[in-house]
Amino acid sequence: MNKPDFHFSALLKRLKRGGPAITHPKDAGLIIAYTGLNKESKVIELGSGSGFMTVQMASIAKEVVSYEKRKEFLDLAQSNVMRANFGNVTFKFRDVLSGIDEKDQTFDLVFCDIAEADKIAKYAYDALKKGGYFVCHCLQSEQARLAHLEAQKSFSEVFTIEGTIREYEAKEFGFRPQHFGLTYTAFLVFARK
Repeated sequence: MNKPDFHFSALLKRLKRGGPAITHPKDAGLIIAYTGLNKESKVIELGSGSGFMTVQMASIAKEVVSYEKRKEFLDLAQSNVMRANFGNVTFKFRDVLSGIDEKDQTFDLVFCDIAEADKIAKYAYDALKKGGYFVCHCLQSEQARLAHLEAQKSFSEVFTIEGTIREYEAKEFGFRPQHFGLTYTAFLVFARK
Protein backbone atom coordinates (compact mmCIF):
# COMPACT_ATOMS: atom_id res chain seq x y z
CA MET A 1 0.00 0.00 0.00
CA ASN A 2 1.28 3.46 -0.88
CA LYS A 3 1.64 6.09 1.82
CA PRO A 4 -1.31 8.50 1.61
CA ASP A 5 -0.83 11.92 0.07
CA PHE A 6 -1.89 14.47 2.66
CA HIS A 7 -1.90 17.29 0.08
CA PHE A 8 0.34 19.54 2.15
CA SER A 9 0.80 23.10 0.97
CA ALA A 10 4.14 24.07 -0.58
CA LEU A 11 5.09 25.64 2.76
CA LEU A 12 4.50 22.42 4.73
CA LYS A 13 6.21 20.27 2.08
CA ARG A 14 9.45 22.15 2.84
CA LEU A 15 9.38 21.03 6.48
CA LYS A 16 11.18 18.01 7.87
CA ARG A 17 9.22 15.32 9.68
CA GLY A 18 10.53 12.96 12.30
CA GLY A 19 9.92 12.12 15.92
CA PRO A 20 6.76 13.85 17.14
CA ALA A 21 3.39 13.58 15.45
CA ILE A 22 2.39 16.61 13.42
CA THR A 23 -0.73 18.74 13.59
CA HIS A 24 -2.34 18.13 10.21
CA PRO A 25 -3.78 21.02 8.19
CA LYS A 26 -7.32 19.71 8.75
CA ASP A 27 -6.90 20.24 12.50
CA ALA A 28 -4.97 23.49 12.08
CA GLY A 29 -7.75 24.79 9.85
CA LEU A 30 -10.38 24.06 12.50
CA ILE A 31 -8.26 25.77 15.15
CA ILE A 32 -7.66 28.83 13.00
CA ALA A 33 -11.32 29.08 11.98
CA TYR A 34 -12.87 28.58 15.43
CA THR A 35 -10.46 30.90 17.25
CA GLY A 36 -10.37 33.65 14.62
CA LEU A 37 -6.56 33.62 14.46
CA ASN A 38 -5.43 36.61 12.39
CA LYS A 39 -2.48 38.89 11.59
CA GLU A 40 -2.84 40.75 14.91
CA SER A 41 -3.01 37.59 17.06
CA LYS A 42 -0.50 36.74 19.75
CA VAL A 43 -0.09 33.00 20.32
CA ILE A 44 1.52 30.73 22.89
CA GLU A 45 2.25 27.15 21.84
CA LEU A 46 2.82 24.55 24.55
CA GLY A 47 4.71 21.69 22.93
CA SER A 48 6.54 22.71 19.74
CA GLY A 49 6.93 19.12 18.56
CA SER A 50 7.99 19.10 14.91
CA GLY A 51 7.07 22.75 14.41
CA PHE A 52 4.34 22.00 11.86
CA MET A 53 1.67 23.81 13.90
CA THR A 54 4.18 26.50 14.84
CA VAL A 55 4.69 27.25 11.15
CA GLN A 56 0.97 27.15 10.37
CA MET A 57 0.24 29.66 13.15
CA ALA A 58 3.28 31.84 12.40
CA SER A 59 2.16 32.19 8.78
CA ILE A 60 -0.89 34.08 10.06
CA ALA A 61 -0.24 35.43 13.56
CA LYS A 62 1.71 38.50 14.60
CA GLU A 63 3.70 36.61 17.24
CA VAL A 64 4.18 33.00 18.37
CA VAL A 65 5.93 31.96 21.60
CA SER A 66 6.60 28.22 21.57
CA TYR A 67 7.67 26.04 24.49
CA GLU A 68 9.29 22.61 24.17
CA LYS A 69 10.87 20.40 26.84
CA ARG A 70 12.66 17.89 24.58
CA LYS A 71 15.86 19.19 22.99
CA GLU A 72 15.59 17.02 19.86
CA PHE A 73 12.04 18.27 19.22
CA LEU A 74 13.05 21.86 19.89
CA ASP A 75 15.90 21.56 17.37
CA LEU A 76 13.52 20.10 14.75
CA ALA A 77 10.89 22.80 15.33
CA GLN A 78 13.48 25.58 15.15
CA SER A 79 14.94 24.21 11.92
CA ASN A 80 11.44 23.96 10.39
CA VAL A 81 10.63 27.56 11.32
CA MET A 82 13.94 28.57 9.70
CA ARG A 83 13.01 26.57 6.58
CA ALA A 84 9.74 28.51 6.47
CA ASN A 85 11.67 31.76 6.92
CA PHE A 86 9.55 33.19 9.74
CA GLY A 87 10.99 35.69 12.19
CA ASN A 88 7.93 36.04 14.44
CA VAL A 89 8.55 32.92 16.55
CA THR A 90 10.35 32.79 19.91
CA PHE A 91 11.27 29.37 21.29
CA LYS A 92 11.68 28.53 24.97
CA PHE A 93 13.32 25.32 26.19
CA ARG A 94 11.23 24.41 29.22
CA ASP A 95 8.72 21.93 30.61
CA VAL A 96 5.47 23.93 30.76
CA LEU A 97 4.18 21.87 33.67
CA SER A 98 6.40 24.10 35.82
CA GLY A 99 4.72 27.22 34.42
CA ILE A 100 5.11 29.74 31.62
CA ASP A 101 6.42 33.30 31.61
CA GLU A 102 3.38 34.94 30.02
CA LYS A 103 0.87 36.01 32.66
CA ASP A 104 -0.17 39.40 31.31
CA GLN A 105 -3.52 38.45 29.76
CA THR A 106 -2.55 39.80 26.33
CA PHE A 107 -2.57 36.59 24.28
CA ASP A 108 -5.33 35.55 21.89
CA LEU A 109 -4.59 31.83 21.73
CA VAL A 110 -2.82 29.24 23.85
CA PHE A 111 -2.42 26.09 21.77
CA CYS A 112 -1.50 23.03 23.81
CA ASP A 113 -0.09 19.84 22.32
CA ILE A 114 1.07 17.97 25.41
CA ALA A 115 -0.43 14.88 27.04
CA GLU A 116 -1.14 16.66 30.34
CA ALA A 117 -3.13 19.57 28.90
CA ASP A 118 -5.48 19.56 31.89
CA LYS A 119 -2.56 20.45 34.19
CA ILE A 120 -1.72 23.71 32.45
CA ALA A 121 -5.22 25.19 31.99
CA LYS A 122 -4.53 27.65 34.83
CA TYR A 123 -1.40 28.95 33.07
CA ALA A 124 -3.32 29.36 29.83
CA TYR A 125 -6.10 31.26 31.60
CA ASP A 126 -3.60 33.73 33.10
CA ALA A 127 -1.97 34.37 29.71
CA LEU A 128 -5.17 34.91 27.73
CA LYS A 129 -7.06 38.13 27.18
CA LYS A 130 -10.84 38.17 27.60
CA GLY A 131 -12.32 36.24 24.67
CA GLY A 132 -9.05 34.39 23.99
CA TYR A 133 -8.94 30.65 23.41
CA PHE A 134 -7.20 27.74 25.06
CA VAL A 135 -7.09 24.87 22.55
CA CYS A 136 -5.85 21.37 23.35
CA HIS A 137 -4.75 18.91 20.69
CA CYS A 138 -5.37 15.55 22.41
CA LEU A 139 -4.44 12.22 20.86
CA GLN A 140 -6.43 10.11 23.35
CA SER A 141 -10.04 10.45 24.42
CA GLU A 142 -9.11 10.31 28.10
CA GLN A 143 -6.75 13.26 27.66
CA ALA A 144 -9.51 15.21 25.92
CA ARG A 145 -12.00 14.37 28.68
CA LEU A 146 -9.64 15.57 31.40
CA ALA A 147 -8.78 18.78 29.50
CA HIS A 148 -12.47 19.46 28.81
CA LEU A 149 -13.48 18.96 32.45
CA GLU A 150 -10.61 21.09 33.76
CA ALA A 151 -11.37 23.89 31.31
CA GLN A 152 -15.00 23.97 32.44
CA LYS A 153 -13.83 25.09 35.87
CA SER A 154 -12.67 28.51 34.69
CA PHE A 155 -13.44 29.06 30.99
CA SER A 156 -16.85 30.20 29.74
CA GLU A 157 -17.37 28.28 26.50
CA VAL A 158 -15.92 24.75 26.29
CA PHE A 159 -16.46 22.24 23.48
CA THR A 160 -14.65 19.25 22.00
CA ILE A 161 -14.66 18.24 18.33
CA GLU A 162 -12.73 16.17 15.83
CA GLY A 163 -12.37 16.66 12.10
CA THR A 164 -12.57 13.88 9.55
CA ILE A 165 -11.52 14.06 5.91
CA ARG A 166 -12.86 11.70 3.30
CA GLU A 167 -11.16 11.95 -0.09
CA TYR A 168 -12.94 10.79 -3.25
CA GLU A 169 -11.70 9.12 -6.40
CA ALA A 170 -13.13 9.95 -9.81
CA LYS A 171 -13.23 7.46 -12.68
CA GLU A 172 -14.95 7.40 -16.05
CA PHE A 173 -17.73 5.42 -14.42
CA GLY A 174 -18.10 6.21 -10.78
CA PHE A 175 -17.30 8.71 -8.10
CA ARG A 176 -16.77 7.23 -4.67
CA PRO A 177 -14.75 7.49 -1.44
CA GLN A 178 -11.21 6.17 -1.61
CA HIS A 179 -10.52 2.95 0.26
CA PHE A 180 -7.92 4.55 2.51
CA GLY A 181 -7.56 8.03 3.88
CA LEU A 182 -6.88 10.36 6.76
CA THR A 183 -9.69 10.09 9.26
CA TYR A 184 -9.01 10.48 12.97
CA THR A 185 -5.94 12.50 14.03
CA ALA A 186 -6.88 14.20 17.31
CA PHE A 187 -9.59 15.49 19.58
CA LEU A 188 -9.63 19.30 19.75
CA VAL A 189 -10.78 20.84 23.02
CA PHE A 190 -11.69 24.53 22.77
CA ALA A 191 -12.13 26.76 25.81
CA ARG A 192 -12.92 30.47 25.55
CA LYS A 193 -12.07 32.91 28.33
